[in-house]
Amino acid sequence: MGDNITGLLLTLEDQIKVYRHLLDVVRKEKEILVAANLDELNENNKSKEAMLIRIRALESDRVKWAEEVQKELGLKGEPRLLDIARHLDSEPAEKLRNVHSVLELLLRRVQEYNRQNEELVQSALTNITGAMKAIKGTLEEKPTYKKKGEVEGHASAGQLVSREA
Repeated sequence: MGDNITGLLLTLEDQIKVYRHLLDVVRKEKEILVAANLDELNENNKSKEAMLIRIRALESDRVKWAEEVQKELGLKGEPRLLDIARHLDSEPAEKLRNVHSVLELLLRRVQEYNRQNEELVQSALTNITGAMKAIKGTLEEKPTYKKKGEVEGHASAGQLVSREA
């Protein structure tokens, strides 16, 4: 069982490193969104995507190791760290509890920043949509009056300023 616990703990430590990096990336994303720097945002998104791919791979490894430990302990069901920790000796159990706490905290912070970033993006999209509607409104045909007082529906559309005096 020692090798499986060691493999599980090493995988979890790698996950912590990646989640810490992801937290830095989403913090930076917030700064970039506020600054509206699209080039930096693209680069940051690439880094974020790389972290997410790495997290998926590590999560797959974590599940594999946890299932092995769970089999050795004779446990059934979905492999959960705290359940495994309850059936281990004090030192590995304590390490699992600590790693679980750190991962839970990091994940909560990443989710919090992601929510804030999503709100910033939604706000920006709302502002852009409003601005586009305003621009569209200025470009639409407006009814004009002829000299006889009749409404004519042909204004010069697509121009912000009329060339006629």
